[in-house]
Amino acid sequence: MNKTVSIITPSYNSSKFIEECIESVISQTYQEWEMIIVDDCSIDNSRKLINKYVNQDKRIRSIFLKENVGSAQARNTAIKEAEGEYIAFLDSDDLWFPEKLEKQIEFMERNDFAFSFTSYETITEDGSSNSSIIKAPVKMNYNSYLKNTII
Repeated sequence: MNKTVSIITPSYNSSKFIEECIESVISQTYQEWEMIIVDDCSIDNSRKLINKYVNQDKRIRSIFLKENVGSAQARNTAIKEAEGEYIAFLDSDDLWFPEKLEKQIEFMERNDFAFSFTSYETITEDGSSNSSIIKAPVKMNYNSYLKNTII
C-alpha cells in the first residue's frame, strides 16, 4: 500500500502561478497525496482559483486564513491538518516534474530515510529555464545542515 504524502502549500496573492502549481501536483505519477493550500488573506483572484481545484479534486483542501500571518505560520496551519505519512512542501509559485514524488518516495523507502530533499532548478517568471540548478549535497547530518540552509 502506498503511503500518503501531505503537500503543504502556502498561498498569498498567487493567482499568476497557483493553477500551474496545482496542475503539477495533479500530474504526479504518484497519486497517493493530499494537497493542503493555506491562503494567507490574498486580495487577488487566488481564492477563486484555489476553490476551482478544491471542487474538482477531493484530494485538494483549502484553508482561508482570516488574518495575514506569513508563510511560516501558513505552513504550520497546514501541517496541523495533514493526514499523510509524509509531508512535502511546495510553494505556490513552484512546480514539480511529474515523477518527483514517485522517485523521492521510492528513494526514501528503499533507503529507510525519514527525511529527504532534492536539487532544484530556478526558472523565470514566465516559466523559462535560466540554467540555474541548485544541487543538493549527497549527504548531510544535523551539524552540516546548521551551516547550510540549502533546503
